[in-house]
Amino acid sequence: MPRTRRTRDPRDLPVEHVRDRMSSYIYGNITVLSAAIAVNPEQIHHGAAVLTVLATAVLTYLAHVLAHVVAHGFGDQGSDAQQRESAATIVRNANPIATSGLIPAVLYAAAWAGWVPAGWSQVAAIVILVARIGLVGVFMQRFSGRRPTFLGLWGGVVLAAVAFVIGLVKVVLTH
Repeated sequence: MPRTRRTRDPRDLPVEHVRDRMSSYIYGNITVLSAAIAVNPEQIHHGAAVLTVLATAVLTYLAHVLAHVVAHGFGDQGSDAQQRESAATIVRNANPIATSGLIPAVLYAAAWAGWVPAGWSQVAAIVILVARIGLVGVFMQRFSGRRPTFLGLWGGVVLAAVAFVIGLVKVVLTH
């Protein structure tokens, strides 16, 4: 029996949904990047870093969903079924925020378990988050039906650099 696809191809979604998901992806990765930069080796050794990045991702997700649900209350809200579908779409489109903390949490958990050095897990978490952001230009071209180009990659690199600076400045100013 052929396996059915559980997730939808972004190219099959309405453009406003893809935009919301991309926004959530970038925002979630930047907020988790700030948390990944802010943790210290002691927090990694004691397991607090795992909670920090997961809490950052989950609480940012919840705040995002709440803000969007409230904002969608303006104007004509349509039928109850349309309101439920709108809320479900908001929740789905925000999923990239919640999932952005998974890789750093696994890396910090591995260091907490003593499998890898704390410094290595932190550097790896930061590099992976920056790389995820850096690939946005290529993803945007691909999901727009265009062949990825060097310019798309370069745009992602610039975006990643700006995101890293935002994360670093946030940590410096707020911690």
